[in-house]
Amino acid sequence: MNIFLYLILFVMGTVFGSFLTLATYRIPLNKDITHEHSFCPHCNYKLAFWDLIPILSYLFLGGKCRKCKKKISARYPLIEFLTGLSFVGLGLALQLNIYTIGVEQIIQFAIGVLYIVFLFLIAGIDFEHGKIDKRTIIYGVVVALINIIYEYTLASMDGYAYNLNRIIIYLVSIIFISIINIETIRKTKKYDYMLDLLIVAVIMSLVTYEVTAILSIILTLLIVAIKLLINKLFTNKKKKDVIVRTPIAAYLVISNAIVFIISCYYTISF
Repeated sequence: MNIFLYLILFVMGTVFGSFLTLATYRIPLNKDITHEHSFCPHCNYKLAFWDLIPILSYLFLGGKCRKCKKKISARYPLIEFLTGLSFVGLGLALQLNIYTIGVEQIIQFAIGVLYIVFLFLIAGIDFEHGKIDKRTIIYGVVVALINIIYEYTLASMDGYAYNLNRIIIYLVSIIFISIINIETIRKTKKYDYMLDLLIVAVIMSLVTYEVTAILSIILTLLIVAIKLLINKLFTNKKKKDVIVRTPIAAYLVISNAIVFIISCYYTISF
């Protein structure tokens, strides 16, 4: 019976992933993500229900639009699959069992899902648009606050002390960096990628704690180093002057998702 629980989690994840592919495309373009019907980006054909089944629709249509027959990016089913996989990974990390699942585990899973959505939004928008959208940062802060309220409530019920000083330091840091960010944009009229990246790192530390954040940063540096090495080895000599942008935020949140799920497993297990 437990296999059906994880099958349901995978399907849920692919549905979330389908929404995330839409959100990462529309949010930076300031398009509606809840009321406007899904459509083909090439011919604006409004997609029917059977065109929106995660992963399966892409396979049945051969990776092409039903109407204009133009190729659909493989990133759509890939994100859906990875989101489904992350839901299963989170469920395994929390050791969800259909026979013993309790309210506390359900809440932990729900908060984990909200956080994973934040990570996928950051990664998707950075890969596709080369930026960190301010609205996704605000969403991340909201998720962090929800997690703080849950952990504080749990600590109060179980009768152990909750480290409020740590929370205050991180929240003040987010506010301080945000003020600097706003002033930078006001004076230079330019978007500051690194300041937004710093806020994302603070949110990571706030939600997943310092050890997980540090391991995520180390893994990110390793990924970036490998990418730069590959670019150097395989970039055409005639095109060496072309600057290849490195989506550091995307690599950081992907690293954090991996380390976060693994850390959840070992925290629960031991």
